[in-house]
Amino acid sequence: MNGLGANHNRGVERPADGRGPDARADAVSVAATERDDADCPGHDLSAADRPSGKGRSTRSRWLRRLIALGVVVFLVANVAVNPWCAKIRSLALMSGYDWVYERDSVPHDTGIRADMPLDGTELYPLMVTFNDDAGMSQWLGEDVRFTVDFTFADFEPWRGYSGIYDPENPLYGAYVGSYYVQGLGRELTDDEVTKIAEFDQRRLALPALGLGYSDNEFTVLTSESAPVEFSGHDWTNYQASIVTNCPAHSPDGFQISHLQFGGPPASSEQYPLCQMSAQIDVGYFPDQDLTIGLYVLSTSADTTSTLRGLTSLRTQIVRR
Repeated sequence: MNGLGANHNRGVERPADGRGPDARADAVSVAATERDDADCPGHDLSAADRPSGKGRSTRSRWLRRLIALGVVVFLVANVAVNPWCAKIRSLALMSGYDWVYERDSVPHDTGIRADMPLDGTELYPLMVTFNDDAGMSQWLGEDVRFTVDFTFADFEPWRGYSGIYDPENPLYGAYVGSYYVQGLGRELTDDEVTKIAEFDQRRLALPALGLGYSDNEFTVLTSESAPVEFSGHDWTNYQASIVTNCPAHSPDGFQISHLQFGGPPASSEQYPLCQMSAQIDVGYFPDQDLTIGLYVLSTSADTTSTLRGLTSLRTQIVRR
């Protein structure tokens, strides 16, 4: 302790200029700084001339925004025109379409809906709603309200169109969904059930695919019916064999239907006549004077039966 104190108080020999080692170090540092300043042109910029940190931050922020906008524009344009994005484009448009029509639909207003499952069916994953009170009233000669929910073959992987166009697809030309007819004051007759199916095919489904009413056909070859029970309700099951037009065709330019189904592949046929198999399960709900028809239409009796088992027979009647 004493030794440390003695050494600490020991005198230091000063150089001739009278400055201690600390002073000399300061002088060396100042000299080095002056040399650096001389070697770096622009180092002597005044504060006013130096780039503002705030300015750099603003430019960087705008650059990021422009890059983000460019990415968004690219993605939107890609979805709008790329065939591989046809399903995304269809779902985006048809979801909005369905929302508009569903708000004024028969099931919305009555509070009774057929909740039809679509999982495991290879069908388009959206049940689309359409209303045509005036059209069905004129068709039946009765003042009624009419809504149809429908779906079709899903889009094929890596192709820009629905399988509804593809003759090799089991769901070629197929439709699945529900009819709602309200205001008739009674149950539908057998003939009226057939007329509703014909209206849907000739006035709605085929025109949606680009084939107008005056150019399409619908002929019933055979028909039979039987009572059935499922989903806690009594139904009448109708089975029919019909001849009508299938969707294969080569379009003459863009059609509105391409937004929903995608652009069809080239075909040597134009809406050829096909023999189709149909099943409709019809139930009446007297408290709302409402008839619901659960329908399946395809080119094969086996496919129609399988689809009915996966959709109609698993349907739940939901009341709110």
